[in-house]
Amino acid sequence: MIKRKVVDYLLKIGGKDSPNEIEKNLLAAYILYRNTTKSLQSIENENISKLYVQSRYFRSCINGKRFIFVTIDDAVIWTSEWLKSFPTQYDIIVGIPRSGMLIANVIALRLGKPLTTPDLFAQRQFWLSAKAKKHPDYTKSMKVLLVDDSINSGRTMQRNIKLMRTAGIPFDVTRAALIVSTEKKPKVDLYYKYIKHPRVFEWNMLHRKIASYTEKGKLAVDMDGVLCENCPPNIDIVESEYKKWIRTAKPYLIPSFEIDAIVTCRLEKFREATEKWLKDNNVMYKELILWDIQSKKQRRGRWAKHKIDALLRIKPHLFWESNLKQANQIWEATRIPVLCTDNWIMHS
Repeated sequence: MIKRKVVDYLLKIGGKDSPNEIEKNLLAAYILYRNTTKSLQSIENENISKLYVQSRYFRSCINGKRFIFVTIDDAVIWTSEWLKSFPTQYDIIVGIPRSGMLIANVIALRLGKPLTTPDLFAQRQFWLSAKAKKHPDYTKSMKVLLVDDSINSGRTMQRNIKLMRTAGIPFDVTRAALIVSTEKKPKVDLYYKYIKHPRVFEWNMLHRKIASYTEKGKLAVDMDGVLCENCPPNIDIVESEYKKWIRTAKPYLIPSFEIDAIVTCRLEKFREATEKWLKDNNVMYKELILWDIQSKKQRRGRWAKHKIDALLRIKPHLFWESNLKQANQIWEATRIPVLCTDNWIMHS
């Protein structure tokens, strides 16, 4: 918010016909800062690249914008605690697909209430335990809890309430979101946690590219243990067996959006087989970085260093890494936020 106000002020200065000396100096300093930042971002020198990504990290600390990762376990535990503070009893729980259904389902199960979605509510359809004795009475005004996992603009909530009104059923609605950012509190009636952007939710990390503070940043990912299963022990000893495994490896975390870069310790000579697997499994990506060395023996003890060198060139805002030790090494060396998919811990 402060940065936005500063930029708006500088734009006003730039639009003046005759700014004073102080304004000219402020504008010149800002232009120098922007040009320097862009220059550092494009330079591939290791030391300069490290300076750039680390300065980006320190800036995020100052602005209070460090990445927060929320797991599915977190969401379930928080929801169970949250519903204890609900101010009233609800007749039916309505979850906004698809992320809101995770939270709404927990609430409905814990409270023993009917569960539905806005479009099914409009059709007077819902889910209820087969043993439940009391069904929703559509002839009376109902208390409805409309649930989403988080809230951004609030437009989704309003659109779904409008859809629910088409059912012709009298109801009072309470708008609820498990997670809100501070400025979005007025958009809901109930909430549980404040979590600022940038934030990553385990349940939608494959469906929404949240790679930076503005969603316009770069995302880089590991290959084995992230996009596909880890290679079983000793398979890579025999090259023919390893190539066979590459062709048949089980997919694991496949994003529905385009990845900026895949950084893997696979050898360059396996590029063709790797690219074939990526195509067969509908992985969208801009760049595939393998290790251009002759033998896997040369990799010993240098796995993290290979990825660090590649990441300093790419300068992503977030990296997904499968190995806990490497995730920590990459984070310590670069200060690029790293999500470890082995234990779902964000290093940031």
